Amino acid sequence: MTGFTVFPAIDLRGGRCVRLRQGDFDRQKEYDVDPVGRALEWERRGAKAIHVVDLDGAKEGRPVQLGVIRNITSAVDVPVQCGGGVRTLEDLRAMRLAGASRVVVGTAAVGDRALRQRALEELGSSLVVAVDARDGVVVTHGWRESSGIGVLDLAAELVTDGVGSVLFTDVVRDGMDTGAALEGTADLARRIPTIASGGVRGAGDVAALSRLQGVVGVIVGTALYEGRVTLEELLEVANRA
Repeated sequence: MTGFTVFPAIDLRGGRCVRLRQGDFDRQKEYDVDPVGRALEWERRGAKAIHVVDLDGAKEGRPVQLGVIRNITSAVDVPVQCGGGVRTLEDLRAMRLAGASRVVVGTAAVGDRALRQRALEELGSSLVVAVDARDGVVVTHGWRESSGIGVLDLAAELVTDGVGSVLFTDVVRDGMDTGAALEGTADLARRIPTIASGGVRGAGDVAALSRLQGVVGVIVGTALYEGRVTLEELLEVANRA
């Protein structure tokens, strides 16, 4: 995964492909009963990588959908970036064994610096730290709890530790079709390579993100599933980045 990467998202709950609004499990919309078929479709349409989230894992604090993730990674030839409920080194290793090319760690990486450093020793650049924020403060535990840590304060720690990239989500925008958080993403990306997520409406948002220094990719979910933009359109924009 080099250059600016568009990651179509597959959010798993109960073995199905869904989307949440602002991470709220009570505001769910189901799109596919076959996440593997969806992954194959994204690959067929040109995706260079896919982003998969185990929503059940994020809620329960341990990976739950490893079987589905393994089926996805076995079916496609593109890298699959996975997260959701990775709280221990054993969880991280389980994600890797399920075929994840890169593992996204949020709650544990934010709250346990020693674990984060050990994860870095094991994964190196294959570790992505999730920086999920509400009003500039990092939230954890499936976006339900505030860490009390400012986004840029955490970024400084991550840079010191040698973390290679982060996944930044403005949780207020996620699934809401309100537009990408350009200012917040830019602030973080000036400090550490950043994958943007949350609120992307279409090609215009992706084009704007691709022009920001330090932004190395974008995750797109609802806009694709609702048919507001096609993956081909987003890939064309990304190729011009």
